[in-house]
Amino acid sequence: MTDATLPTSSSSDKQRLARFWTRAKSLQKLYLLVLPTTCLIALLGYYPKLDVVVKSTYRWQPPSINEFIGFDHFLDAFADPKFWSSFQLVFIMLVANLFKMWPGIFAAVALHRISSDKIRYIFQVCFVIPMVIPGMVWLLIWKSFYDPDFGIFNKILNSTGLMSFLHMMDGTREELGVMPQLAKSMDPFMDGVIAPVFGSVWGLVMVGAFLIMIAHHGEDSRKRATAAGILLGVAFLPFVVEQILFSAAKNDASINILMLVIITLGSFIAMMWGTARQLGPRWVIWMFLTFGGLYAFQTMKIGVDPDTAKDVTNLIEIGSFKSAYLRMFLWVAVALGIGELLRRNKDRFAAEALIKTIGTAVFVGGVLLLALTSLWTEPTGQFEMGTPAWLGNKDLVIPALIFWGFPWVGTVGVLIYLAGLQQIPVDVYEAAELDGIGPIGMLFRIELPLILTQVRINLIFMTIGTLTTYEMFLILLGPNGGPDNRGMVPGLYIFSKAFLEGKFGYGCALGMVLFFMILGLTVLYNKYVKVSK
Repeated sequence: MTDATLPTSSSSDKQRLARFWTRAKSLQKLYLLVLPTTCLIALLGYYPKLDVVVKSTYRWQPPSINEFIGFDHFLDAFADPKFWSSFQLVFIMLVANLFKMWPGIFAAVALHRISSDKIRYIFQVCFVIPMVIPGMVWLLIWKSFYDPDFGIFNKILNSTGLMSFLHMMDGTREELGVMPQLAKSMDPFMDGVIAPVFGSVWGLVMVGAFLIMIAHHGEDSRKRATAAGILLGVAFLPFVVEQILFSAAKNDASINILMLVIITLGSFIAMMWGTARQLGPRWVIWMFLTFGGLYAFQTMKIGVDPDTAKDVTNLIEIGSFKSAYLRMFLWVAVALGIGELLRRNKDRFAAEALIKTIGTAVFVGGVLLLALTSLWTEPTGQFEMGTPAWLGNKDLVIPALIFWGFPWVGTVGVLIYLAGLQQIPVDVYEAAELDGIGPIGMLFRIELPLILTQVRINLIFMTIGTLTTYEMFLILLGPNGGPDNRGMVPGLYIFSKAFLEGKFGYGCALGMVLFFMILGLTVLYNKYVKVSK
């Protein structure tokens, strides 16, 4: 073939362009059909959200005030103790909602195992019927359900004798019940052992989480040593940066506090980047453990009113973050040491199993201590007369919110699980039956592992709903979150700041902080909650 017969680059480009226009013409009707929807989504969906990003940098009180102030709102958000304290209830609800997902899974499995198609269809219709009840009506029904004098809940407790049991567990101001007595008897152990060593019982829980993660620390000793160095750096470098920068801020008032925060966050990001390169997908877990450790390992008995915090420097001093950094560094080193010791004396699989067992035992022990010493420390005095005000007492608000929605079988969730179960081939069930797997084993060894994709979807929806929902708390408890603000959640706090106090710009900034938290949890779920191929 001569050079004259070879196609030139310009001719090949013309051919590609011609093919593109030919394909575009064939699909132009489809493009025209989706164009209105795309424009409406961009106008009504994305534009308001982008406007939130812009308005978060303004002191915005429509219609008159619209002043650009940069990142001041974000600094105020980081130094707002009431905003961060609202996440305590969110964390409790997240943990509770993880357990409340199981009834939906069990219900979907029970529906899937019904052999008769007709009966299964009838039950599916019964699950869908509650969807026609408006959410507002459903919330008002539950509000009347908790009424102290006429509510059905107190009537059920009195008629079944459970009210007397709760009174025995609670006691009175003069005579402590079982739970307050148990919490009081453990005070010497908590103050003498847990607080000095772990900072708080949350620190003990975090140590268990460290050990569980160390179990997956790798096989190659050189890579393991490099990863250990990075993890210790992640735990210790922020302490060094904080010491240098904030001591400089105290000595030189001209140093911009925003610049200090940016440099501190930059050090975090640099260390997390190194962790990501070394640890792979597990860096996401370590990121959450690092930030969680700052809260878990600090001394809880601060002795200073958080409302007196005026800026980031005071907040860090009040939060006892210095001791938290040191404790986190120490316990990461201890966890790494335990893992290395077991690996040197046992084979890889036995060492990993033993580290997991130790970590799980420490984690569960910490959770039990947390339940026994933090949840019911003082008598509420609400059960003696048999008419507890579940939504009107600061000690009963959280249990009432956790119990809300019983029996916790959501229609949409069940249908999503059921769709995943129906995709499991019949051959898998037949093979499991030949292997002698029973109904319980079928659930945990076959069905649940194969619907993890559906579990991930519901987990993401549940997390987003728990972090952002405020309508339920607004209707049940009011805009202040009920007695002593116990029912205050981030969404309700943002609502009150924006629509009750008129601080719309600050509300936008708080919404941006919440957005990045949800984004991080979504990435975490997508990394770790999935079907293994």
